[in-house]
Formats: sequence, C-alpha cells, structure tokens
Amino acid sequence: MKSKREREEERANPYGGIERQLLNTYFSGLYISAKDFLNIGRDMGFSDLALKSRELLIKEIIARADKEGRTDEVANRVIDIINQRVNIYSQLIDAYPKSVSQLSQLVQKANATKRLVRGLGQRSPY
Repeated sequence: MKSKREREEERANPYGGIERQLLNTYFSGLYISAKDFLNIGRDMGFSDLALKSRELLIKEIIARADKEGRTDEVANRVIDIINQRVNIYSQLIDAYPKSVSQLSQLVQKANATKRLVRGLGQRSPY
C-alpha cells in the first residue's frame, strides 16, 4: 500500500513512475542520454530546450507534451530509441554468443520499459 507521501507525489506528477524507469538503467535496461532527450524535445518543436540533466529534460518534455496533448508522440519517440537499443543488443548477442545471458536480461528490461512507455500517451492525470 502506498504511503500518503507517495500518493501526493503521484498526484503532483502522474508520470513520475515512467520518468524514474527511463532514468534508471538498472530497471530500464538501457541508458537514454541527455542528448537523446534533447533531440526528442527538439524534434517535437521544443527548440528552446537547453542541455540540462536527464531528469530535468524528461520532466520538461513530458510536461510540455502533456499540456499540448502530445504525450503519445513522446512515447513513440522514446519507443523508437528503445527499439534501436534492443536491435544493438541483438547484434551484440549474435556477434558474441557468450554474452547472451547478460544481454538478454537487458533486452527483457528494455521491452518491459517499452510496455510501460506505451501507456504514457494513454494516461490522463485526472
């Protein structure tokens, strides 16, 4: 059961779980750099974004997209990055078969993150 503080945080930022997942390599199985987030924002037309920490960038991009009703676009762009990374992992597994146990765990985590991100555009904070 969630504590009162956790419920308040969730109400204040309904996308906090997705943000934490994307920022934590251990849980997501991949690293999305500040430059990757900056590119997502700029591709979406947020040209005034400055290179900041990954956390600040993802929060700002999701907040702006949410305001404009474009969270599904953010989700699709992040999923594209995840798919690229999974493809790289697959190539590495093919090239280095002994790495399959480690890399397959990263693929599994990345795919779980992808499923979580897919829900980004379908969520409503209200």
